[in-house]
Amino acid sequence: MEVNRNERKAWRMEVKHMQNEWVEIKLVRLMKTSPSNAYDAWLDPDQLIHWFMTSRRTNQIIDNHPVEGGHYQIVDLRKGKRIEVIGTYQTLKEGEQIVKTIQMPELSEHVDEIEVYFEERAPGMTEMTFHYRGMVPKERRLTNLEYKQKKKAYHDHTAHGFELMFDVLQRELEAEFEME
Repeated sequence: MEVNRNERKAWRMEVKHMQNEWVEIKLVRLMKTSPSNAYDAWLDPDQLIHWFMTSRRTNQIIDNHPVEGGHYQIVDLRKGKRIEVIGTYQTLKEGEQIVKTIQMPELSEHVDEIEVYFEERAPGMTEMTFHYRGMVPKERRLTNLEYKQKKKAYHDHTAHGFELMFDVLQRELEAEFEME
């Protein structure tokens, strides 16, 4: 049976896509703040500018529409390099949960996922549970071992980056909490 060229090309693209795998990260933080304050810090541009994928010093744009189906865009300028972060809010449950997509178009065509849950553990103590799911493309030239190492490096680097952001978030929220 003869397979035409377009069908072969489509099959090759499909096989390549099937080889990609997700990396999942789960981070948990206990913070001296209320669930609603932690939730708001993920949505309020005046707070986002301090910690989420940017800083007050390097931020160029924060455009945020925090409603289900709403979009956000953050543009940061670091070391002369423009970094854009975009996404869509999928689920917003006030003071409880945020589900959104995240993408950095300059770095990847893949759209990753973030889920954040907020739960009061004691009066004035909130547990923030963060889940990240990112696609790591598998290049044909990589052996299984090399790909596994690439995924681990991606996991560790990404988890470290989020931990650093959450350090700033926690400092901001707890300083605000102490002032109340």
